[in-house]
Amino acid sequence: MVTFARARTEPAKAARRADILAQTLQLWEGARYEDVTLQEVAVRVGLTKAALYGYFPTKESLFLSLYETLLAAFLADLHRHLRLGGVHSPGSLAALLGSLLEDHRALVRLIPHHAGLLERNISQERAAQHKLWMLGELAPVAERLEVSLPGLSGGRGVELLTYTQALVAGLYPMSDPAPPVRAALQDPHLAPMCVTLETALPTALAALYRGMVRSPSTD
Repeated sequence: MVTFARARTEPAKAARRADILAQTLQLWEGARYEDVTLQEVAVRVGLTKAALYGYFPTKESLFLSLYETLLAAFLADLHRHLRLGGVHSPGSLAALLGSLLEDHRALVRLIPHHAGLLERNISQERAAQHKLWMLGELAPVAERLEVSLPGLSGGRGVELLTYTQALVAGLYPMSDPAPPVRAALQDPHLAPMCVTLETALPTALAALYRGMVRSPSTD
């Protein structure tokens, strides 16, 4: 293990923090949440586990910060597409969101852990900071959505994005079952129980968006 010098200045600490998140992302892309350990992250960045706690006191806090990084990248991507894409129908917006989420697979895999796990072991101060950060990130995209999707009333853009995340949180685990469940689903009689995210998510999103507009448009 290579042990790096202690980061003493604020820029050095920010760079170390960014490296920790980058290494965590690499581990996350190839493993399930329960299989990523703080010890493994510490080794990859050349820190002791105790030193890593100085940046992220818990595994949940580390992955919550990773979630923020991934969500910010996704929202920036969505905002860019909405600015260029003109007016959407519920169906075309659902197709856009589905396509972009495929490009942000690490975020999709992390979303199911967000409310149920990552927010469970944090302080009230961190919770407030996180929620205010989310609101600030969602707001400009929400405003653009209210322009891009005719019939979506003002103020419902954040609601639409929140419900979108809820659908991802529910559908992704169903599309990625545990090995015993996956094996059981090979039975042809259980075909109706199989969920493929690439198919199910755009369909579910389109239904959600149609229900949220005042005058549903024809796709």
